[in-house]
Amino acid sequence: MDKTPEEPGSAEHGPLKSFLEHLEDLRWVLVKILTVVSIAWTACFYLGPQILLFLQQPLKWSGVKDPSKFLRVFSPAEAFSISFQLALYAGLIISAPLVIYFIASFVLPALTKREKRYIAPAFWLGSIFFLAGVFFCYFLVLPPALRVSIQFANWLHIDVEFWTVDSYVSFVTKFMLGMGIAAELPLVILALVTFGILDYAKLSKVRRHVIVLNFILGAVLTTPEPLTMFLMAIPLTIMYEACIWIAWFIERRRKREQGTGDGGQQA
Repeated sequence: MDKTPEEPGSAEHGPLKSFLEHLEDLRWVLVKILTVVSIAWTACFYLGPQILLFLQQPLKWSGVKDPSKFLRVFSPAEAFSISFQLALYAGLIISAPLVIYFIASFVLPALTKREKRYIAPAFWLGSIFFLAGVFFCYFLVLPPALRVSIQFANWLHIDVEFWTVDSYVSFVTKFMLGMGIAAELPLVILALVTFGILDYAKLSKVRRHVIVLNFILGAVLTTPEPLTMFLMAIPLTIMYEACIWIAWFIERRRKREQGTGDGGQQA
């Protein structure tokens, strides 16, 4: 017996909702996201001293013996702006897994069971990849990046006696967020493969261009010197290569399922 095609509103897709109902669902998702981010921001605001000590650790690993004396404040309002910055960026990082969960709860009901089978794990992996990118930056990229920055200044005969806390916090937090977001790119690629927008042939064809793009991202999102650029570009390239072979596996599996289905219908 022939299978009926999947139609919106069927059990395969879930209940059909009107446009206004989708807007209402979107509104509640945005409310949840804003609530979670606000709670995380408030908590991080009160934990500002501990967060700042945490962010100073890569500076200590880079060779600075006393980061608390190396970082300085030069205006009365700077301490307040630093507290808000710390709370904002730390709150975004901490709340990211829940934000991804809320987005998933809005998107997944509109997908078929087959699409959910591929996309649902991507949302959970998204949280893991994001945090992995953040901690990879914190432990492995930031210490050499900061050390090279100081050495480069010394090479220019500039004696680096201190950095402002504001510039340091801004650099470190944006760096960590950038690495976390960059770690999500493989999941985006695999999602496009699942929906048939990209395939193994297309991904293989643009491999060289993507490698160049990874090094450009490594230069833009990190300090503009070779070491940190390689530390970011190489993992991105490895993940992209993994995406190519996963795309090949998905296509092979899809063709096998289609072949089995055709054989069943002919029988």
